[in-house]
Amino acid sequence: MPDLLRRVRDCRDSAESGYTLVELIVVMSIFIGLMTIVFGIMLQMSQQTKDNLARTEAADQVRIGLMQIDRQVRSGNVISDPELESSSESGADRYYSLRVYTQTDGVYQCVQWRVVYPSGSQFGRLEYRSWKPSWQATGGVEGWRVVARDIVRPDAAFDADDPTTWPPFFVEDTQAESSSSAQTIRVTLRVKDPDQSAGSKPATVTSTLTGRNTIFGYPSDTCSPVPAP
Repeated sequence: MPDLLRRVRDCRDSAESGYTLVELIVVMSIFIGLMTIVFGIMLQMSQQTKDNLARTEAADQVRIGLMQIDRQVRSGNVISDPELESSSESGADRYYSLRVYTQTDGVYQCVQWRVVYPSGSQFGRLEYRSWKPSWQATGGVEGWRVVARDIVRPDAAFDADDPTTWPPFFVEDTQAESSSSAQTIRVTLRVKDPDQSAGSKPATVTSTLTGRNTIFGYPSDTCSPVPAP
C-alpha cells in the first residue's frame, strides 16, 4: 500500500509540473525577437516593392514624353542649341529648354520643351508647348502642358564626360565621328517619386536623338521671336 500511494503521488506531481517563470520569460523573449526580425524583413521588402513600382511608373511617364521629343527632333528642320536658350525665351535655365522647328506628321510648327522647378522644390516638371511660325500675325500659340512630373536635377555641374551630371538637353559633339551635318541632341531625364524613401536613387531615362540632315537651308531664326514663356 505505501508503494501504491507513493506511485500515485509521483504521477500527480509529474502531471502538475510545468515551466518556471524564468523559462517563460526566455521563451517569450526569443519569440519576440524572431517576430521583430520577420516584421522588419517584411517592412523592408514592402518598401522596396513600393519604391520599384513608383520608379517604374515615373520612368514610364517620362518615356512617353521622350517618344514625342524623338519624333519631333527626327523631323526637325531647325534645332536650337539648348546651351544658347535663355530664361526669357523659355522660363528655364540653359540646357533645360529645347526648341525645334519640326514637320512631324507633315505639320510645320515650332515646339518647345522645358524642365522647370517650382520655387523651393527639388522636383520639376517636363512641359511642352507649340506655336505657328507666323504666330505674330495669325496667332496659334498653345499654352504649356505638363507631360511628366518629379524631374530631379543632376547632383553636380554639367560635365559632358560625366553622365551623372548631364542636364535635360544638350548637343552632342559627333562631328568627329560622322560626316553628317545633322544635329544630335542628348536628352537625359531623372525622375523620382516624392513618396520614395530618401535613400532611393532616381530612375534615369536618356537617349540620343538626331535631327534630319541640315542641308535644307531653313533659316536658323525660323522659330524666332519666341512667344513669352
